[in-house]
Amino acid sequence: MTTFLRMRKGFSFDEAILMTEFSKYAYDVFQYDDGSVDDIELKTIYKALYRNQGWQLVHTIRNDDTNIRALLLKNTESPVHQYAISFRGSIVSDRGSVELTDFTSDLDWELIRYEYLSIQRAKVVQGFHLAFESVADEIQFFFKTLRGELKPSDFRRLHQLSPLRKFACINALADAGAIRLGAEFEQQAQELVKKVVADGEIDDDEELEKILQFVEEELLSKLSPLTEPIEVWVTGHSLGGSLCQLAGLSLRRWFGPASAGGLLIKVYAVAAPKIGNPTFIDYYNQQMGEELSYRIENMLDTAPTFPYDPPFPLSLIAPEGVRIGNVYIGNYANGGEAITVMGFGGQSASISFGGIVEIPFTIPFPHSAETYLQLLKDQKQFWSQLVRPVKDILRPFLIDLLRDEQTKGVNLAQEIANLNGNENVSSVKSDEDITIVK
Repeated sequence: MTTFLRMRKGFSFDEAILMTEFSKYAYDVFQYDDGSVDDIELKTIYKALYRNQGWQLVHTIRNDDTNIRALLLKNTESPVHQYAISFRGSIVSDRGSVELTDFTSDLDWELIRYEYLSIQRAKVVQGFHLAFESVADEIQFFFKTLRGELKPSDFRRLHQLSPLRKFACINALADAGAIRLGAEFEQQAQELVKKVVADGEIDDDEELEKILQFVEEELLSKLSPLTEPIEVWVTGHSLGGSLCQLAGLSLRRWFGPASAGGLLIKVYAVAAPKIGNPTFIDYYNQQMGEELSYRIENMLDTAPTFPYDPPFPLSLIAPEGVRIGNVYIGNYANGGEAITVMGFGGQSASISFGGIVEIPFTIPFPHSAETYLQLLKDQKQFWSQLVRPVKDILRPFLIDLLRDEQTKGVNLAQEIANLNGNENVSSVKSDEDITIVK
């Protein structure tokens, strides 16, 4: 697995494959979720499943009412601050029961005004918007803590939340605070969290107030603004792909552009349905910037084509959308730049006979995260093999050109090493990392 990345503009197969793997992690890890709002056990499970991968699970994002789940990962092997948020997509079963909550978000296609904009015509798909907003506070609190930007007004806002949301946001504060303040703070916070969940109920009791008071005092008094940049990749598959685009936009809105000291943000949405109308997408693309938001789409997968636009002649009569009973059909679009793959792929499955014999098999499924992961790997290998002969032919000429440019301040040794395929800690340029530039 790629552990060190340097965020830069342009599509990278290494990044896309890693983010698609993270999207799959979100399904894999949360299948062990026992329903507890305490995520300590899930962190242990993640460590057991993906030890030595270089990315640590530092926080789980969750809202049980909307069934939204996401992993917040930290690159422990990078010399810079690198994080990834991976949103889980829709699921049809949860701990042995049928789970249809996600489909409320998937099928709620009505276009509503994006309230954070003064542009009345910018509209977002209601189901995806409400699903993301159900966990937005938690994400914002985490990165505010990480950046050392918490204020007393943030805690006044926290007091107004419902007990479950308050507890989720306190966990986000504690997890980000542990990164900044170290093991002693983490241990104290964990002990207080255990007391909150000890009776199996989350309400505005004395224990919840104690941990809130603890994190407020510690974080406000000890945190200082972080001066180093923070790089954040945001990803997800299916429903998670739509949510990750809204998350990337919100991170940009909360913390501003990187040029003004905000977060460095890059989005990889995998098999994502459309998220808004063209006016909203124009705003999204302008905010995210060129070559920093990509959506990966399988040409044999129908999910990225949802929701459908009104058919002709309804598109002429009602260009902004039409409601037929409880079904809303509008003019939809998706953000970022499309990277297409093609293949039926497969989804792993198995049949168990009383727990004695289990027969594994694979079924064709163009929409599965496994399919997207394999297709990206195949395409990366194809392009790598295609460009290698050309690179071998051009290498001597490029080295001579670099020597001519040495007097202009070019790092000759580093550039030659890159041409020869040698990689060091400050670069991910190699035959295996192909960047497509518009």
